[in-house]
Amino acid sequence: MFECMASHSRFTSSAAWTIASSVNRVLPEGALPAPNWAPGRLLKKHQRTPMGTGVPRRTLSLCPECNREAVEAVIRGQSDVAGFRERPGIIDAEILEEGGRILMRKACETHGPFEDVLSNHPDFFQRMEAQSLGGDFDCVGDREVHDHGPNSIRAGRGSYLIVDLTNRCNMMCRPCFMDANGVGYVDETDMEELKTIFERAGSFKPNREINVLFSGGEATLSPIFLDAIRHAKSKGFHRLHASTNGIRFAESRNFAVEASAAGLHGVYLQFDGVSEEKNKHRGLGNYMEVKLRALENIAAAGMQTTLQVTVVNGLNNDCVGEIVRFALRNADQIHGVIFQPVMFTGRDERISTEDRYAERYPLSQLAYDLQAQTSIDWRPMRDWYPASAYAIFSHLDDVLDRGAERGSLFPDMHPDHAIMSPLLVDTEKGKAIPIPAFFDLGRFMQDVVQITDSGRSPRVTRAMVLLSLLRNFNQAKAPSGLGPHELRGLFEGSLYRFTRSDGDWSRQASAKTARWRLMFLNGMWFQDAYNYDFATICNSNVPVATWQGEISFCAYNGGGWRKVLESVHHTATVADWYRNHGRHQIYAAGKKVQLVESLSSRPEPLVQIEAAPVGTFFTRG
Repeated sequence: MFECMASHSRFTSSAAWTIASSVNRVLPEGALPAPNWAPGRLLKKHQRTPMGTGVPRRTLSLCPECNREAVEAVIRGQSDVAGFRERPGIIDAEILEEGGRILMRKACETHGPFEDVLSNHPDFFQRMEAQSLGGDFDCVGDREVHDHGPNSIRAGRGSYLIVDLTNRCNMMCRPCFMDANGVGYVDETDMEELKTIFERAGSFKPNREINVLFSGGEATLSPIFLDAIRHAKSKGFHRLHASTNGIRFAESRNFAVEASAAGLHGVYLQFDGVSEEKNKHRGLGNYMEVKLRALENIAAAGMQTTLQVTVVNGLNNDCVGEIVRFALRNADQIHGVIFQPVMFTGRDERISTEDRYAERYPLSQLAYDLQAQTSIDWRPMRDWYPASAYAIFSHLDDVLDRGAERGSLFPDMHPDHAIMSPLLVDTEKGKAIPIPAFFDLGRFMQDVVQITDSGRSPRVTRAMVLLSLLRNFNQAKAPSGLGPHELRGLFEGSLYRFTRSDGDWSRQASAKTARWRLMFLNGMWFQDAYNYDFATICNSNVPVATWQGEISFCAYNGGGWRKVLESVHHTATVADWYRNHGRHQIYAAGKKVQLVESLSSRPEPLVQIEAAPVGTFFTRG
């Protein structure tokens, strides 16, 4: 009886969709709005700049040795920043398929050939590229922000704005993409520089919503950490996060409460495995105790935690499934997981060719390792999409909310560099299921593109999105207890991940429903000099805010810009810093963090947050 009713509901919504979309196609398309935050009218799909995809293809890359020589010339005073800007060591490269792999090959006239693996699953690689929505607006009025020669960001809004507060750290890890504590100098951002960073962040179009990620080193060591959060919030940035090893949060719940009160929304917590054995490379003697305490204190302060996992082939790639199971068991504390394959920069810049081949972890492998290491029917070719595909929902919100001061968060990174899979978590039964197992996510996103491109009124747009949502829902395959009402609530509840924020955004985004939750699993691929692709730098989705403007995270770390700018800008030598400020504690070689507060099994949250009522998306306006 139930299956018959579910089938009837799906048939009815499909029939209604067919009629509505047929009428919609016959009518002339309307124009999309031109909001104040944008440099022009919102873009339809055919107006977006295609991203460089397809195999084989030619591109420009870096010679790792030429790039290193160019960096060292600045450090030695033989060149300047302007010289490095124009001549970072560019060479031709080819991306091709060979022997069941996607490869980058390039050759330098001076230093010879280089090869690296981009994917060991060509079909998956091509599936991600085929799902690309295309690029966002070109940037306008950004000369002081994006002036870095061939490494300049030229388009897009960015999803994360990295703000490095200090290069000091209280751990000594390997890998470390920035060689924290190992470069011989201290480089810290002061409040005047921070104010300039946020002035620039809102100085050009598209004026965007963005996740601010305070980072380092270890961001919580910065003397301006709390003031930086307060200042960013005062400037209208509400998506405020910290990337951290969690030691300060584990040491003191009060610190977590103070950070939350300052405006911190969430924490990206370093987490490379669920056991001490899998984290020996981090050097911390009681790694898991610290992580569990940090999770508890962060949650008690009303904030969310995203696990940030550096994956090294042969080191911890065999435990990515265990990390997901840990996240699902602790879904009341953990918002999601970001897996980041190791990039060979910083402490690993001079890795041998043999070790690089052995440790390289292609992003495509993540999907297949999670399929093999879990039992939730994860299917790589069905359940994963490029993160940029979800920009469709940002665009939908831009179309509907025409008077917004800022554009929605728009993740338009290259499809080779970020992938995402949404899981439905049943908190009552402790189970998870991929959303595409019962919901045709691919067709739904195609529908939304068709709907927004037609340029209808907000009321018609919402009605058609609701019809599409229902027609793509297969209730017969959905978990028991999940019906159209619950599905609609999940969709509305997940939109905050992409849409703009306001003063109360953090509280609403932290709201939890009683039973069903979405958890997004992400994979983010950052380039180093061996796999560098200039065609993907121009619309970098993860800029680093520096005294020289916003620079692609890959260019900053993988392309040598960090060393160049820090060598010119650094605050003091390590010796001078220690003499004036004293030494900070570094936990390495098995040293343990002394935790004085007791660890409870499940604390009562200090902050209670009620979920927003269902229905706001489809009924407003």
